[in-house]
Amino acid sequence: MNPTKLLRFLLPLCVPAVAMAQIPQFALTFSQPETTLSGSGGTVLQSLRPNEVVSFEWFAGPCSSVSSEKFVPRTCFHTMAGDENNDGLYWNPALFGNVDALCGGQNTAASANLNARTMYWSPSAAMGTFVSGPNQLRPGDVGHIINVPGDGQVEYFMRQEQFNQALGLPLATPIDIDAVAWSPNYGVLFSLDVDIVANTVCGPTLVRDGDVVCVPGWAVTWTPDMRVGAVMPNSAAVIYTEAQITTMVVNAQVTNRFGVCLAAAIDLESIEIDWSPTPPPPPATPCVTAVIPRPHLIFSTETMTGGSLLTTVGGGTIYAGPCGPVGTSCGGGNTWGPQIGIRPTSATTGAASFVNAITEARVCRYVLEPQQHVLPYFGAGGPATTIDVGSPFPFNFVFIEIVPPVVPTSLTVAPGFSAFCFPDLYVPTLMFWGLAPAPLGFGSIGTPAIPPLWSGKLLFQSVAFGGSGLELSTPTVIDVQ
Repeated sequence: MNPTKLLRFLLPLCVPAVAMAQIPQFALTFSQPETTLSGSGGTVLQSLRPNEVVSFEWFAGPCSSVSSEKFVPRTCFHTMAGDENNDGLYWNPALFGNVDALCGGQNTAASANLNARTMYWSPSAAMGTFVSGPNQLRPGDVGHIINVPGDGQVEYFMRQEQFNQALGLPLATPIDIDAVAWSPNYGVLFSLDVDIVANTVCGPTLVRDGDVVCVPGWAVTWTPDMRVGAVMPNSAAVIYTEAQITTMVVNAQVTNRFGVCLAAAIDLESIEIDWSPTPPPPPATPCVTAVIPRPHLIFSTETMTGGSLLTTVGGGTIYAGPCGPVGTSCGGGNTWGPQIGIRPTSATTGAASFVNAITEARVCRYVLEPQQHVLPYFGAGGPATTIDVGSPFPFNFVFIEIVPPVVPTSLTVAPGFSAFCFPDLYVPTLMFWGLAPAPLGFGSIGTPAIPPLWSGKLLFQSVAFGGSGLELSTPTVIDVQ
């Protein structure tokens, strides 16, 4: 049966999604491997890695069970990118290194839908070019993986060359975007991972890794879908200096994972515009010829282990989330990690991470991840493995597909179907494999055993009734050798 016809046939069976399917929250990454506060039902989804995106959320009524849960697993990135490094496997645990920066797409406020296709990110390590060709995602780019004109391609929010042009640098200069945020009015705000001498709107300027730099809205030509089409040369300006960020860290009176009151910022790691109803700060005046409007920011720095968040409001304060301060005040003990939804390292030490990237949005967290990503049977055949499911829906219908060795093919079905969760169908033959109940938000399903003399790629994707009608999970692939 044609996939669209089958989806329409199943549509009348839809039931409402549970309340936690789509709520305002942050999508973010951590600098170190961490564990969800909830334990994610004992599944592999409890393990959060620096190249995975998580959603910081609260479940039944705000603050009853705060947790940061896996939103875009590595296996989703692997499926979208394909065998980008040409090693014969989709599985690449080091893909992107760390996700260093995140931002939403055309809709940037908290009412926006964010998914693995619409969010943009900047990696700390470049992806391979075997599938995407020369348009790879580099540390100096902010972009995402799309399926047009074919799967595994990259679309840019802002390219390295455009950042360099705004900074007055040679276009090929290697840079590393460490944080990013944007709005049509304020333009593109970012921070670099390494100090560099640039030629900004104020002339030669030492841009430090703790600065916030802005390409003002008037210097950006936006594409119809609100990506950066062009920038004016030498238009960038420092709107918050590293010294100002350090002062705000000190003013916030926040502790790190050891309970030490912070006295420095060092490297700025993440930023997001603080849309709270507070008047914006005075414009930045990096030089007498430049007056640059700037917003308040939510931010994190390298020193903020334990996973705290600060805001520029009030000259630097601990950010107050819906469940209280996202950090511990000086004299109050360690910043442990539960305030950002992760477990502390021990009974005496908070979580090792700082928040490495952040963006505010609404998300629908519906994910799959296998317990074993590669089955090294080498023609002998072998037992099944298990796929774990994180879902806001009680019943999850898992489909299986044998996919090509380089990159799978996907079909965008949103917004007609899966308007809230993952937008693309990766199982066009709709070969049903089994039901994975997730009554408490998590479940599991076994995969088929592998017969002798078979090798290849097995793709799994789940479908649930709820949300916009039929919702799709992130896809995952198991490499069978």
